[in-house]
Amino acid sequence: MSSLRSPRAFVLVAALLGGGGCDGQLRTNDGGLTADDAPIDPRSDAGPPRDAFMAGDAAMPSCFEPPFGTSASGLTIDEAVAGGGCSAAIVRPLAEQLIEELDCLEPGTMARIDGTPGLDLSSTAPPRPQTPAPAALAEAIPDGPGTLTVNSTLRTLPQQLMLYRWYVAGLCGITLAASPGTSPHESGLAIDTSEYSAWQSALEAHGWRWHGAGDLVHFDYVAGGVSLPGLSVRAFQRLWNRNHPEDLIDEDGIYGPQTESRLRMSPAEGFPIGAICHEVDRNFALRWEVGAEGYTLRAEPPMGTESVAYRIDGRDVGEGVRADGFARLVGGCADGMGHRIDAVAHDTMGAELAARTAYVEARASDAMFVQPRAGATFEIGLERPSAAVVAIEVDADGTPLADEVSGETRSTRRAITRTFTTLGTRHLTLRAYDDAGSVIVMDEADVELVATP
Repeated sequence: MSSLRSPRAFVLVAALLGGGGCDGQLRTNDGGLTADDAPIDPRSDAGPPRDAFMAGDAAMPSCFEPPFGTSASGLTIDEAVAGGGCSAAIVRPLAEQLIEELDCLEPGTMARIDGTPGLDLSSTAPPRPQTPAPAALAEAIPDGPGTLTVNSTLRTLPQQLMLYRWYVAGLCGITLAASPGTSPHESGLAIDTSEYSAWQSALEAHGWRWHGAGDLVHFDYVAGGVSLPGLSVRAFQRLWNRNHPEDLIDEDGIYGPQTESRLRMSPAEGFPIGAICHEVDRNFALRWEVGAEGYTLRAEPPMGTESVAYRIDGRDVGEGVRADGFARLVGGCADGMGHRIDAVAHDTMGAELAARTAYVEARASDAMFVQPRAGATFEIGLERPSAAVVAIEVDADGTPLADEVSGETRSTRRAITRTFTTLGTRHLTLRAYDDAGSVIVMDEADVELVATP
């Protein structure tokens, strides 16, 4: 059933203050792939049940009320390895930070393949291979027997460490795993497909090389690209040093004992300070998760931040500190209304470093959000989308917005990332589509988009 919501008005301020083999795959007896290689799309459906604390759109007696508190798992990579599970999905946030840092080191190195016609990408496969690979796959698919199912692509350093340690310990059914810093999957130049025999000729005609009997499902792209494991190691070393100025290590791209020891004690949920392409950049990410107790706000502030103060609709709801990953539990809400969230970063002396503002609808599903990224870039989409939603479109003042990630106006990510050349008040219209192409949700809001130097 379609739903049309009344337009609302709100303000978002983007404040810029200051200047070898298919290692690690779990295999079933019939050769199928069962490994969870940690999908890292921050807009994925993974996470707590969407109705954990909300009962439809029925109004709750209060919203974002005490008791407030911190929420941080504190799980290290070592603890995740020993935790008894066989899924690397637990390190998704850290993996995403590493890819973003790698993009900072070598802009344009990574590209996305989700949305490629004829490609069925496993939910466990990050859609981020190295830049030459997407074009080569797109060229190979029309020459193949139909739909190409890809089970594994890029693998980040913490994922590789987990898989390698399980392999060495004889756990989780892993029959082969390269040591961290050496896997071709870490370069984003390898894919795995269980349909290797049907696709071998088409892939090899477009720059892919089959690994052979030693690893039947594995193909390497050999017609371009660069070796990235060392760059991936350096990306981790930079993240560690940014968050641990008291315990600096060499940023040399070499995976040695010092790097491994720091990686093993790193937080699976990611560092408090994430990727920073330019050290003078004062932008930072502001996200949230929904659990049984409500919303947990989570900031990735700039260097030098000691605490982040949060406000919702102008009301103080406490702060997150470095020791807790700048996380703050602010309670639940299901009033169906839109709410403004502000986060202000402060240094050790209490001076304001930077500020970010976001917007979220308090709904159990199909909740519209608008979040600022860097400068005049904003992401608009649906949070906790219902199962029927397969894609969204967003118009600004009647003009369709192309997603800067996929290049499409109808985004299967259920989010649109857009850098606005015209700021100020914009009328945003969001339409959600089902698999038949019918509009099942339409939402509108007047938004004042502001970027202040």
